[in-house]
Amino acid sequence: MVCNQIGFWQDGPPYNQPAIVSRMIDPTYHQRQCVNMFPEVFASPPQPTTAETNVMYTGWNVDVERLFFANGLRDPWRDATVSADGLYRSSTPGMPIFEGDGFHCSDMDTESGIDPTIAAVQETALEYMAEWLAEWKPSALESP
Repeated sequence: MVCNQIGFWQDGPPYNQPAIVSRMIDPTYHQRQCVNMFPEVFASPPQPTTAETNVMYTGWNVDVERLFFANGLRDPWRDATVSADGLYRSSTPGMPIFEGDGFHCSDMDTESGIDPTIAAVQETALEYMAEWLAEWKPSALESP
């Protein structure tokens, strides 16, 4: 995903609410970041293409075989995932959904001291991937 496909930006709150995130962090700020970080792709601030992304992946109804979701219960992006509160998406063998007591990208950590719930998600992901790789068969090469 690139910075214009999701459009789920974490912005500062309105002026009438308490803030720990700067109110200067708004959609305009994020759009400028796309230009600053990827000038070869974005000559001007992009508009999010969320409608196209939702069509491509069927939004909340995403159903992709061999796609493992590793979500953290403390991830600020959780509400943009299949583990969002109120969604009640079922995990399946073809598209498993597992949660640990992690935060954003904590499932990527492999150093010592990993939270046991995150380690369990990592181990489960490796088991699924090993199974899926074992099922893979190379396609027959066509002769010229």
